[in-house]
Amino acid sequence: MSKLTSLHFSTNGSYMYSGVDYDYNCGDNKPAITVRLDRVSDDDALTIEVDESFSQSLEEVLERYRVKKWDGFNKFDNNVLDGSSFSLSASFDDDSRIFAHGYMKYPKYYPEVKAELDELFVSRYEMLRPNKLKVMKNYYEQVILKHHPRLENQSVTYPYLSDGADMFRLGKCECTGGAAMCPVYGYGNDPEYMLIICLCENEAHPDSWSLSCEVYKITEKGEVLEWGKAEIDPNFFSSDKLCGHIFTRCYDSRIQLGCFTRKVFTASGRDMICYIDLYDIEDKLRPLANEKVKGPPNDKQWWTPDKLACFVSVADNFGFAQSKQKWEKDPDYPVFASGMDDQTNHRFDFYLTNDHDRDFYNTLLNTPKGKPVEGYQVSGKLYFN
Repeated sequence: MSKLTSLHFSTNGSYMYSGVDYDYNCGDNKPAITVRLDRVSDDDALTIEVDESFSQSLEEVLERYRVKKWDGFNKFDNNVLDGSSFSLSASFDDDSRIFAHGYMKYPKYYPEVKAELDELFVSRYEMLRPNKLKVMKNYYEQVILKHHPRLENQSVTYPYLSDGADMFRLGKCECTGGAAMCPVYGYGNDPEYMLIICLCENEAHPDSWSLSCEVYKITEKGEVLEWGKAEIDPNFFSSDKLCGHIFTRCYDSRIQLGCFTRKVFTASGRDMICYIDLYDIEDKLRPLANEKVKGPPNDKQWWTPDKLACFVSVADNFGFAQSKQKWEKDPDYPVFASGMDDQTNHRFDFYLTNDHDRDFYNTLLNTPKGKPVEGYQVSGKLYFN
């Protein structure tokens, strides 16, 4: 029986990096395989040395299902759009070759051959493939935490400072800040990206804290690549009531990062502003939307029709809402949680509040300008889960 010297088997679908590529080469009597799995880029394919037993198993598959009879197969079903195709080529030491190709048409025993090739190539691939979750955790602990403390649930306080008469401003926040890590999953079982959320002192404005997100891509080879960075809020603690979420999710074959923040500014008459930021993670945090929605004075509702309409007009474009009617019927239901629970990778929640009592402004009037209003401060907790 002739000996197999090389083989290429591939399948292709209708989306980028769809299908698989399996290559076998027995050059210089040192057999090796290259494996690219579905949704993995060509650059992330793994090359693995194999032993003689692998070569024998591969030849047995070709012999068992008489794959040499596939030579010359070239059939297409032109009535099918967005279908799948396959291609197989093989060379032997007696100069014989096999070439076969099809689109929605397959030779005899094709399902059996594909299943056995999957088992042979993927099993070797899984033996050597890095554990992406461990790669992320090691990078977070050994690199990220060298420059930042670990961002965990923490108490936060910052003072009210008199700004003259009955006016005030907020002083610098007292908290530890830090960096938190979370794996980001696509449509597969393994994480594809690592999200780092940083809460750090703003170097340009020392009295402010900046909230930002960094994304790292984890390749199939276990490499950690800097992928993108977005400054979510350069002055995070700028209000005396604050809540919101940071989350990632899959939508329409894209992985997206979203941030929703709701701020209330008591100093300006209980104004409320909702911020909505959306980013495309796979496109290196390319901004998709940035909305600033101002609420009416003295509004204590999470959602009112004007803010809701503005949010939904953005959300519907990028898949963050099921329907406008849903939110209009149930405006008190947290819009960012609804319809996303099954696909949301994670959520980071933050919540700070402070309610004034009737004596606040009396105390403020008697406080020298630039001094803290005694007995009053913004306080609360940041929850990162």
